Amino acid sequence: MSSEETTRMRSAPQSQQDEASTEKPTTKEPENQEPHEPWLKSTWSKLGLDIPTVLIMMKGGLAPTIGLAIYQSTPVAREYGTSGYLLGIVCILGFGIMPRAKFLQTMLLNVIATCFSAAIAVLALWSSVQARIHTTRRSQPGTGGPGTVGTPSPGAQTGGYNSSQSAVCAIWLFFQVYIINALKSKYPQLQFSAIIWSIFAIVSMSYGPNFTTTTQALNFARTLLITYLSGFGIAFGVSLLVVPMNSRKIVFKIIPGYIGALRGALKAHARYVESLEHTDMFLPISHSGETKSTGEPKEKPHINEAMAFKKAAEALAGLIAKLHGELPFAKREIAIGKLGPDDLNELLRLLREIMIPVLGLSSVADIFERTSHWLGWDHAPTAGDDPNRERSVQDWNELAKLMHEPVSKLTQIMDEGLHHTLLKLQFIEQPKSTKSTSSSTEPDVEAKGDAIQPGDPTFGDYMEMKIQEFEATKQPMLRKWCELHDIDLPPDFFEKPASSESMLSAYDTEFDKRRRQRQMYLVLYIELLLASTGRAILELVYFADLKARSGKMDRNRLIVPGYKRLRKWLSSVFSPGEEDSSDDLNNAMHEGGGTGSKVYMGAGYQQRKDPEHLPPQNVVQKIGDYVRLIPKALGSSHSSFGFRAACATISLGILGYLESTHVFYTKQRVFWAVIMIGISMTPTAGQSLWNFTLRILGTFIAMVLSYVAWYIVDGHQAGVLVFYWLFCSMGFYVPLKFPRYAIAGVISIVTLTLILGYELQVTKIGVKVSTSNGQPYYPTYELAPYRLATVVAGLFVAFIWTIFPYPITEHSQLRRHLGSSLYLLANLYSVAHETIRYRIQGEEGDIDSKDSPARQLEKARTTIFTKQTVLLGQMQQVASFLKWEIPMGGRFPKETYTEILKRVETIQNYTALLSYSSRTFHAMKAEDETQWIQDFRQLLKSASLTSYENTSLLSLLSSSITTGQPLPPYLKTATPYALTENLEGMDRDILSIRHLAEPGYAAFAMMQITTRCVVADIGKLLALVRDLIGEIDFSFHTVSVADESEGAQSQDSILSNDKGKQD
Repeated sequence: MSSEETTRMRSAPQSQQDEASTEKPTTKEPENQEPHEPWLKSTWSKLGLDIPTVLIMMKGGLAPTIGLAIYQSTPVAREYGTSGYLLGIVCILGFGIMPRAKFLQTMLLNVIATCFSAAIAVLALWSSVQARIHTTRRSQPGTGGPGTVGTPSPGAQTGGYNSSQSAVCAIWLFFQVYIINALKSKYPQLQFSAIIWSIFAIVSMSYGPNFTTTTQALNFARTLLITYLSGFGIAFGVSLLVVPMNSRKIVFKIIPGYIGALRGALKAHARYVESLEHTDMFLPISHSGETKSTGEPKEKPHINEAMAFKKAAEALAGLIAKLHGELPFAKREIAIGKLGPDDLNELLRLLREIMIPVLGLSSVADIFERTSHWLGWDHAPTAGDDPNRERSVQDWNELAKLMHEPVSKLTQIMDEGLHHTLLKLQFIEQPKSTKSTSSSTEPDVEAKGDAIQPGDPTFGDYMEMKIQEFEATKQPMLRKWCELHDIDLPPDFFEKPASSESMLSAYDTEFDKRRRQRQMYLVLYIELLLASTGRAILELVYFADLKARSGKMDRNRLIVPGYKRLRKWLSSVFSPGEEDSSDDLNNAMHEGGGTGSKVYMGAGYQQRKDPEHLPPQNVVQKIGDYVRLIPKALGSSHSSFGFRAACATISLGILGYLESTHVFYTKQRVFWAVIMIGISMTPTAGQSLWNFTLRILGTFIAMVLSYVAWYIVDGHQAGVLVFYWLFCSMGFYVPLKFPRYAIAGVISIVTLTLILGYELQVTKIGVKVSTSNGQPYYPTYELAPYRLATVVAGLFVAFIWTIFPYPITEHSQLRRHLGSSLYLLANLYSVAHETIRYRIQGEEGDIDSKDSPARQLEKARTTIFTKQTVLLGQMQQVASFLKWEIPMGGRFPKETYTEILKRVETIQNYTALLSYSSRTFHAMKAEDETQWIQDFRQLLKSASLTSYENTSLLSLLSSSITTGQPLPPYLKTATPYALTENLEGMDRDILSIRHLAEPGYAAFAMMQITTRCVVADIGKLLALVRDLIGEIDFSFHTVSVADESEGAQSQDSILSNDKGKQD
């Protein structure tokens, strides 16, 4: 069994628990008989310290321990001189605990950054030495004696002070810090490389003003370069040889977790439907915990189950987003396994297809809440309440009872289908009985019986039969629904509906008609989404069976990514924003050709127009366009942040370039504080304060641990190294389990390495040699708090420059992100309606053709939906830093922004459901279409289903939020489609009850529900944005004043020109 297979089987504990729960009946034991879990075991479980996590932690502490341990060898110590502690720090920054693909990408960037920074350092040191030579009459080689900063590395003796050389080094330091932070802001994937370059630049430029010859400068740069590359080499070896982990293992751990969460979500939905049999589903959540008479808590099962199902569905969305982020790296892996990159890509698509209908099912409770709000039922029921509410509740109780058995059976078969997928793709081990049966030549019929179990070769056909049985229950359920509403249908009604027309209008009032119509729409909505979920899981089952039958799961093979995938990877390394931009919208929505119809995309998918420049027409103008990129880059927000960071760094680093303080700067290790400034600054004030707090906390923890590691063994090297490895391993627990606090964990490890590494260096080479670099020796009890003091000083300076001359707040960043999110939402809404239009007209084409509208639109929807999901996560992260900002002025309207984000998310989900519902029209073949579906298509074409007003409105909201300008006057949402009324006006029979069993009827019901929810949410979104940023008011008001005794005029005309009503 391969390691990859073993990882997949270990990564599904939840799936195995679900399997056990479905195969064995459970009996509830008395409470006094429940075994008490040991304290140590429960604590270990809460910490999440499973064996893989512990091994990765131990692996993380191994590389820096090796770096400090090999320095205890005399030849190594002679080679690295006083840079021994730096070797351990570089081993940490190699971050060997990352999966292999990510590690190799990061290592490649780190090595490039190191070599590039060394080249820049050599150029800067050479130019500074030339400045000394040209401004000194008789330049003597430095000796590293009194009045100098010593000898920082072998063969790099320093000399006296020279103002010209100091000025040149200061300019080079400013320039490098500016470039580093500007690139880090634009390319977040370069954060490790930026730290590497920053340390190299600051250390080299701190000693640079004191070298008197080029040879000395080159020796110093050479020692730094060798130290860096040696540290990376150690991290490289540990990453690939010790507990190797590739990105495929991460994916194979997420997939079973996703499937396990999906199984739990489906069971939660079944419990929710069951809870509707005996509760008031229109009762708002705010009133559901109290009775109307006593005010005491009462049972609220439908609310509990609805919340549990909603949380499970949200967890699915988070896991699919995480899987989408990890999959590009898994596809680039060179590994020995079974599933190839294309298989993983198809598996992700199938899992994503399951998520959309599950999200739709999770919105049923939201639809009930919206209905209660529309009808005025959003309060606890009272004695004089609307009698229609009680009737509706009773109707839904009966409908839930009708749906209970079919939903339970379908949920059971879907759960078994997911279990079957885990078995076939070898994410979990097959039961021993199945193994023994499959290994024998004759199946044990008596032991197996007639039941088909997950893992059987014919399970896919069996599941399809069960889904068909569920779909066949639609007619009996509709018949029972008609009986509940006193509509008598003959036995052959659905076979010969025309003969029973007189029985179809049994409604008392128009309200009753619409109420029952809403009921039936929602029943069809739930039925269609359940059937769609079952069909999507069936596709996953067939995929797993295909891989098993093809022999792919029988043996391991060498998996090598193709040339195209590697080329995409190299291009994505230096792309701004997300790490993998191969599916960027501008690339996805190109103008396609081919033998079929061409797909011409709108201008919104192309490069934006420049209102100040026309497109270039000749060579000179094209060259001018490239020249304009320079001032554009210099004027960008990334350049502004780089300049701010450079000013902060040089404000403290200037001490190293003045004659009266340059010796103090080196001896008192002030450049430690400068390094903290260069690597810790972030663009926004709240995040900066959060990061500064974590860094100080991490440094303080490292200070305490350094005391323990050094003094508990009385400074003996072997004992110190053991404790150092233990504490380093513990430090890696934080970034592994709590990425939000990763900075505290990493800083604590780096600080611990600096303190103990320096003390071990002194123990090895002696105090005399250790102080030859100009830095006096401090024992551990002084060095540790000294390090904490320099960190605090550096972070204080960095914080001052974060808010000076003006702060960049999370408020403004959240507002800009929100504007981008609304733009993406308008894009998604537009693509969804174009999809519906193509499907209704039957012009979508073959989805397997790359140039077909179906393929182009699907790719665009997937890309936009993924970008929107990622952006929503980023906005939630930005919102979490708001409380770390220093409040000034009025309070930030956090509640309004939170409500806007909630509406954006619901509009996104309902829009995805809107395009998903139209699949029914695409899936039907021309020869299988009934006359009703053909007539229905024609009526939908003429009913103007697509609405462009909402797309325009979302775009306007995006622009106003981004710029902060008030909304245009008289802006309002589009009128809800009223498709039911429009279609009935065209053809009174088209939505008759006789057509309820038609597949397109359920799709229409789902479209009707989702469009109404989308339009309602856009209206609420407009009101929230208008309340937030105001609206231009050009109105003319005439106000009559009744009381003239107060000195007022009888008539007052007020003209308000271009005046926004501000919040």
